[in-house]
Parts: sequence; structure tokens; C-alpha cells
Amino acid sequence: MRLFLLAIGGTGSRVLKSLLMLSAAGVRPVDDNGRPIPNLEIVPMIIDPHKSNEDLKRTEALLTNYRMIRTKLYGNQTDVDGFFANRIVTLREIMSDSTIQITDTFIFNLNAVEHAKFRDFIGYDTMNEANQALTSLLFADYQLENKMNIGFVGSPNIGSVALNEIKDSNEFKALANVFQQGDRIFFVSSIFGGTGAAGFPILVKNIRQAKNLDINNRDVLMRAPIGGVTVLPYFNLEHNEDHRIDKADFIVKTQSALYYYKETLTSQNDSELNAIFYVGDQEVSKPYAYDPGEHGQRNKAHLVELVSALAPLRFAGIADNRLTDPDGNPLKTLAFEFALEKDERNVDFLTFGASTRSVIYEPMVKFHLLFLYLQTGFKSMIGQGFTEDAPKITSDFVTSQFYRTLTEQFMRAYADWLTEMFDNNRSVQLFTVGERDMNRAIHGVNTRKGKLGFGHRVVDNNAFKSEMNRLSRDSNSYSARTVEFKLLDLFNRAATNLVRDRYENIN
Repeated sequence: MRLFLLAIGGTGSRVLKSLLMLSAAGVRPVDDNGRPIPNLEIVPMIIDPHKSNEDLKRTEALLTNYRMIRTKLYGNQTDVDGFFANRIVTLREIMSDSTIQITDTFIFNLNAVEHAKFRDFIGYDTMNEANQALTSLLFADYQLENKMNIGFVGSPNIGSVALNEIKDSNEFKALANVFQQGDRIFFVSSIFGGTGAAGFPILVKNIRQAKNLDINNRDVLMRAPIGGVTVLPYFNLEHNEDHRIDKADFIVKTQSALYYYKETLTSQNDSELNAIFYVGDQEVSKPYAYDPGEHGQRNKAHLVELVSALAPLRFAGIADNRLTDPDGNPLKTLAFEFALEKDERNVDFLTFGASTRSVIYEPMVKFHLLFLYLQTGFKSMIGQGFTEDAPKITSDFVTSQFYRTLTEQFMRAYADWLTEMFDNNRSVQLFTVGERDMNRAIHGVNTRKGKLGFGHRVVDNNAFKSEMNRLSRDSNSYSARTVEFKLLDLFNRAATNLVRDRYENIN
């Protein structure tokens, strides 16, 4: 199965970043029986005319780094367990038709939109007087003057016109060409802004009406199982006299959009969506800097984005017969909401419900322990124990592109992500930020008591060294593998044993 993941606007990029963190930890989509979805490839496409958006740029860099790390570990394999398990590819990477020209990137090309003011895009100056008058009734002056390379500035009425052009793009044609029976499409967007609120329904409409387009594979595409996560208001803005984006409008926009979605996407008589996920938070974030787009938009990570990142994984695991009838037509839209086990402002693993913990707890803990181990213990172990077994891990390894990308770029972004989520009104502290002691690293979770109830069992670099040495001695499976795979697979197996044996069980 291929899951085409269309991340729209700034919220789309931020949710995708959280999905990359979950995927790096090894969180995989599973079916109703808990079995991983086989042969899964995730094909992210960021749809945002605001190319200078810092959130977009950070996510694009993470995608590139993730792709390089995973390829080095597993090549083109799909069904793997462990860190960086989900295979993430570009649309160009899976194309076989060379007649359609697109770049090998995760960013959807919106050149037709991003280099013009809205008035130029719609040809305002070439309209007759009556049409100009009507257009001026529909769009405010600042909207007509909006430079679309900074996005749609909280104006879904602009976005709904501009993003309708996507159906004529090479990227849309390429998506149609590679889409096959059994593949799925998932949208990530906010509902209270401009780009996401507009792009989601427009793109769903274009897919469902693909029979009217001059594209290959349109019959399969128009019956695609489609899901989406609709992100409700969750962040606050600093006060500013410029009211192009006003937090006071968020709720009104959300109410209007929800009504529109109900009528056009999730109607009982005409369901265009197979599944929709609603995520939001009444505990708004710390105020973000007011920025309608000119200065780059760099917002702190938030719990809502982490929760939203679980939605496409959940959608991938829903059985076909719950989404479509035997002819491939959508059944009544499945609707999902999310709730914490405890409505608290300080969130750790115990704040989540058991079903969420069962998905994220162990993979995320193991990945965090890897993060600490690479910071504090690995280099000193080179030349000893498991590093001497074939294939040998030598001191040159720490200067390799793989190791530097993993530690200096991806892991640094991971640390920033944790810190940003912690530093919010709904503070997320899955791990104790800044704590390097593995025994105290998991917030709210202790190591088990020792024998006869005295003391606590120890988790540290020496424990990992001993366990990885044991696993390496007892296995001949690494001799034909790369040093990159050996290191991360050995650590993953050791971490599985130590987490289950030495930390309190909260699942």
C-alpha cells in the first residue's frame, strides 16, 4: 500500500514533522489485530505556496535526512522493524513515466500561484467594470493585493480559488499515474486558517471528480480511500494592529468550515471522505509571534501536532470493508476524535490513554535512549566488544555522512522538537528535558526495584554495552550487513530487553 500524504499549509508541515519523529522511533501503522501493514510506502507532499515558511523548511530538511538515513539502513525494503521503520519516498522516486517532468522533492510545485498577487492571478485588471465590482464585493483590498508567495494569510476564499489550479499540475498528473488499487490518500490541514482550510475540500473535490480531468488512471483515483485530519484551533497569537490574521476569527472560521465540510465532504447522502479525524485543544498555546508570512513563520511544536501525526497511521490500518463498498464507493464517513486520559496541562505518557501508550510508548522510549546513548556512551565503546565483531565499527564511522546526519541534524532536530513541546501552555514532557541519566529520563516512570525490593535496577551505558555485546556474540546475522544497520538494530534489540526488564510497566 502507498499512503499519499498531502500536508497543506504550515500546520501540515508541523504535523508531518511529528510523524517523522514517530517514524524514526519505529511507530508503524497496524491493522485491527495489531499486525503491521505490509509493503507500506508513505509519499508525503507538502502543499504550501509559502516556500520561505521556516516550518516548511525545517520539515523538508528532516524529510531529506530521514530518507537518507533509512535508505542507508534498509535500502528499498518496506517491511522492517526498528528505528526509521516506515519507508518514506518522494513522488518522483516511484514514477516510471518519464514523460511527466517533476522534481525529486517533497514539495508540491505551485509556481502558477506563488509568483503573483491575487489580483494578477485572477486577472482583475482585465475584467470589465461589472466583474471588477463583483470581485471587490467578494474580496477585500488587502486580499486582492496579497502576494501569494507568503500563503493565503488566513483567507480561505483566496486559497479556494488559487489551489484549484493544482488539478492541472504535473504533480497531480504524476500522482494519478502511480496511484493503484489498494493505495490511499490522506490530508493534513488546519481548519481555521487560509491554505489548509481551503486546500482540503478543493483537492478532495478534484480527486472525486477526476473523471472530468485529462489524466491517466482517473477511474482508480476517483475511488481512492481518502482520509484527513482536520486540526481545530490550538494556538494563540501575539496582539497586533494588523488584523489580516486575527485569533478572534479562529472560532468563527472553524464553525463555518465545519458546516461546509459537513455539507460537502461528510454528508450522509454523499460522503466524499472515507474517514475524518478531528483534533484540537481548548488550552491554547503560548502566544506565537504574529507573522502573516513575511518573516518566515517558525512556530513551536505542540501536543496537537503529535496527536494529529497518529491519524494517518490509524487511517492506514483501517480495514477496506469499513471504508468502501465492494464497488469501491465510500461508505458513510467514519469520524474520530482524540481525548487524553487526564485533562492536565502537563502531559507525560501516563496522561495518554492505554491505546495510545500501547502504540507510542516503547518505540519512543527506545529512540530517546538511543539519543542519549549516542550523546554519552557510544564513542567510548568503539574498539571494544560488539564493535569488534563483523562488520567492525571503527573510529572512522563517527565522521561518516550517515553518523553526522543522524546525530548532528536529525537528533538535534529531535531535541528541539521535545524542548518546543515542553515549552508550551499544554506542556509535553514525555522525557525529562535535559536529563542525561537514563534511569530518570522517562518522565513519571521509574526503574523497577531491585532484588528483595532494595534499590532500583540500573539502565545506563554499561547496561547497553553488556546487552549489545551479548546479542552480538549470539548472532551471526550482521556479518553480511552494514555497520549502520548493525549499530541501530543491535541497540534496538538491547533497548527492547532493557525497557521491558528494568522500567516499570505502564502499558
